[in-house]
Amino acid sequence: MKKSSIGRILSQYSYIFVFLIILVGYAMTIVSNGNSFNFKHIATIMSSQQTAIIGTVALGMAFVIITGQIDLSVGSSLVLTMGACITVFNLTDSIVLMILTAVTVGALCGLINGLLVGICKMPPFVVTLGTMLIYRSITLTLVRSIDKSITGSGSGLFQMISKDHESYNAARMKFGGGSLKIGGFGIPWIFFVFLGMAILFIVISKYTKYGKSIYAVGSNEKSARLAGINVTGVKISVFVLTGVCVGVASFLQACKMSNVNPASSCQSYEMYAIASVVLAGVNMAGGRGNLLGVIFGAMSYATINFIINNVGLSVDIQPAFQGLVLIVVILIQTVGPVIKESIRLGKRRRSAVREGRNG
Repeated sequence: MKKSSIGRILSQYSYIFVFLIILVGYAMTIVSNGNSFNFKHIATIMSSQQTAIIGTVALGMAFVIITGQIDLSVGSSLVLTMGACITVFNLTDSIVLMILTAVTVGALCGLINGLLVGICKMPPFVVTLGTMLIYRSITLTLVRSIDKSITGSGSGLFQMISKDHESYNAARMKFGGGSLKIGGFGIPWIFFVFLGMAILFIVISKYTKYGKSIYAVGSNEKSARLAGINVTGVKISVFVLTGVCVGVASFLQACKMSNVNPASSCQSYEMYAIASVVLAGVNMAGGRGNLLGVIFGAMSYATINFIINNVGLSVDIQPAFQGLVLIVVILIQTVGPVIKESIRLGKRRRSAVREGRNG
């Protein structure tokens, strides 16, 4: 295989190699603590919040970033949708209505963001920064205003109530902590939900006209408009899709945790989602990115957190380490192409000089 082909593969699927390197580092920390690395550790990565829940949110975030935008409200909208779907579950004991409520409320949150950005032409950073504060504030107001027999708790929480043990156990044990046994190994159900969402978004991005429109808008908005693409519609729709992803993630989180504290839950989830997208190799400037990478990006970020816990980093320094990883990855994304182009131009100049001398 030629060097250029190897370089192309490394560049195209860099997120897989990044994940494998991080996974090896994780295995080394486990072995250094006197334990053996096995499939249970991989299953733990799959079932972690950073993989299945943050990863689901990151799928929508990837579409937003590919169009050259950002959504800082996903953590707060996740809290709001969790509060709504837990309330509906407590009132109806219906998992189906719980899911529908989560997706609907999430989509509405995304639609509000999309309309303000697409129709009102407001900067997405400012819009989603504002809605980040608004959505969490609304949830705090609701949990303190609604009767505790509906919220399920009198201590400022939305808490799932087990009136119908069959529905409660199905939600908590199947989607919350259940797993599918394959060849003696258990793969968490919530990872299959994330995987299903990922496959859907990969198909949309690669094989549909709408998916190509997303990349076109992110690459060059003016050219996309001249090509007949409804740029405003695409911008609004990616925020709605992110809201749908937030809805699915809120259902999974509710089943896994059974409660949500509007004051403290899902803090920094927007940063975790963005970090997963960055580790997936999606260009923060927009126009480029592979949705397959989000699967590995989410698992990479989850694995980094496990490494942090294993090496015993102080709680005070952990966020700094996570932020450093994010900056380094973005730096590589930014500087890498510049260095590559400089090397290519240098080779071209040297070649021109040699030809001049021979001539």
